[in-house]
Amino acid sequence: MISKSRTRLLRRLAARRMREREGLALAEGPRVVREALRSPARVLWTVIGAEYAGSEPGRRVLADCGKRGVEVEALPDREVTEFASTDSPQPVIACVSTPVAVRVPLSHGRYLMPLGVQIPGNLGTLIRSAWAFGLDGLVVPAGTVDPWNPKVVRASAGAVFHVPQIAAPGSGSSVPGDAMAGVNLLCADPGGVPADQVAEVGARDWVLVVGNETGGLPAHIVRRARAISIPMRPGVDSLNVAVAGSILMHLLTRHTP
Repeated sequence: MISKSRTRLLRRLAARRMREREGLALAEGPRVVREALRSPARVLWTVIGAEYAGSEPGRRVLADCGKRGVEVEALPDREVTEFASTDSPQPVIACVSTPVAVRVPLSHGRYLMPLGVQIPGNLGTLIRSAWAFGLDGLVVPAGTVDPWNPKVVRASAGAVFHVPQIAAPGSGSSVPGDAMAGVNLLCADPGGVPADQVAEVGARDWVLVVGNETGGLPAHIVRRARAISIPMRPGVDSLNVAVAGSILMHLLTRHTP
């Protein structure tokens, strides 16, 4: 039987302000929980459905929790899924301590900056791609969906626990242009240089900025950035932000030694 305090915490962590106040987030589903367990993140405890614990995926979660020394509590499957925020959830949820975003100079390294991305699935996919293509970190300014939103965590397939989060320069709802001085900014634009032909292919120092699903990037960032493009057939002028960002990350990193 899970304690009342943990029950209340599971419900509170559905809200961003509570996640930020507590410094905690939820990992939902066996794949995401197992990624959290094999990441540097601190997993505090896990709740699993009693019936599900006897399945092969459930036994793997239990084994991984045992290796990390993570406490596991069992409840009826139905009760566990009631705490989940996603559709058709599987009855496994872990409470994870979220790392504090570190401040590093963005002039050195390869980073993704999703500026104003609002759809959790898009941000989760971008984070998953950033991990897959070996980026050094994720910069999430104010005005972007919370990377610890349970739907973002799930869409990232747990990659969010592996990609370092970097504190955004400046403050407020956007990133001021002067805060990006000395940073090699790249952004997608149909009129830009083809991404596979820019000098940054295989290079180590750049920040790829992708914008809001409908509004794109603010003008002051576009003026500071160098436009790069993805070749597309005539008549097609745009891609979903997660697709475009993923393609650009692949093109920019594919010749990295």
